[in-house]
Amino acid sequence: MSGRYVVKVVALALLLLNLLSGCSDTGSPLTVASFKWPGYESLFLAQREGWLDQRGIRIVEKKSATEVVTALAAGEVDAATLTLDEVLRAREQGIALQVVMVFDESAGSDALVTRQPLTSLAALRGLRIGVETSAVGALMLHKILEEAGLHEADVELLDSAIDQQVELWNSGKVDALITYEPVLTQLLNQDAHRLYDSRRAPGLIVDVLAVRSGQASSHRNHLRALTGAHFKALQRLRINPQDTAYRMAGHLGLTGRDVLEALRGMQLPDLAVNRKYLVDDGHVVESARDISALMLRGHLLSRQADLTGLVSTDYLPVE
Repeated sequence: MSGRYVVKVVALALLLLNLLSGCSDTGSPLTVASFKWPGYESLFLAQREGWLDQRGIRIVEKKSATEVVTALAAGEVDAATLTLDEVLRAREQGIALQVVMVFDESAGSDALVTRQPLTSLAALRGLRIGVETSAVGALMLHKILEEAGLHEADVELLDSAIDQQVELWNSGKVDALITYEPVLTQLLNQDAHRLYDSRRAPGLIVDVLAVRSGQASSHRNHLRALTGAHFKALQRLRINPQDTAYRMAGHLGLTGRDVLEALRGMQLPDLAVNRKYLVDDGHVVESARDISALMLRGHLLSRQADLTGLVSTDYLPVE
C-alpha cells in the first residue's frame, strides 16, 4: 500500500468521524462567554436542562460584562453575549465580530438608582456614581449626563463591575449606581430609588450574541443549535411563564416573581423578528448607527463605526 493511499484513507476516516460525531469543521466546541442578565438566562437554562450538546457548545460563565469583554479580547472564547455598543467598541479595537442574534432590547431593566430620592438628573451634580465604565455602563452614563446637561467633571465616578455593585452600595461609598438586572431588583428591594431607566432611551441597549467572524462559519451548526435553544426558552416562557421563571430564578438570585418583573423590562424578539432585525438595512444596523453617533460624542469611539458585515441571519435556526 503506497504512502499516498494511506494518507487518503486516513483523511477519509477523519472526515467520516467528524460527520458521525456531529462536530464542527474545527473539531472543537463553540465557547461562549456570558454572565448573569435575565436576557441571557436562556443559555444557562438550556445548559441546565440538557438542550445543548456539551461536547459541541460550552457556556463559560463570567462575573461581569467586563470579564466577558476581556475573555473575548484575549481570544479565550469564540463568541459572547454583549450589548451592541460593546460590539462596536470591540470592532474598533480590532476584534472582528458579527452579530448573529438579538436577545433583547432593554426597556427598563437598566437603570440609575440613587440613595436619596431626587427630582431631576441635574441633582446628580457633585454625587458619587458607581458605574461599570468598561462596558455598557459607560454608554448609559454618557446618555444620562447628556440629558442632565452635566459633564463627567461634575460628578465623582467610581468604576464598579456589576458583581461588585451590591457590596459597593452597602458600604455607603456611592450616592448612585448605574446598574441592571438582577442587581437592579436587589437594590430596589433594599433602599434604592429609581431615577432613570432605559425606557427613556429606546434602542440604546440592545443585547446580542456576537461571534468572531473567523469562527462563525466553522461553527454554523453549533450556532444554530445555540440560537435554537434560546428561542425554545422564549417559547417555554410564553407558554408557562411561572415555571420557566422559577427555573431561571435560582441562578439569577431572584424569586420567580422578580424574574418575571425583570423580563417585563425588556423586549424579547422572536425568531421572525430576529430575521427582520439582522439584515443590512434592519433595526440592528440602524440602532448601531445611532449608538455609534452617541458614543462618538461621548469619546467612547474615536470615529464613526464601520458597520460593514455587522449582522447575519445565517446562524439562526432553520424553521
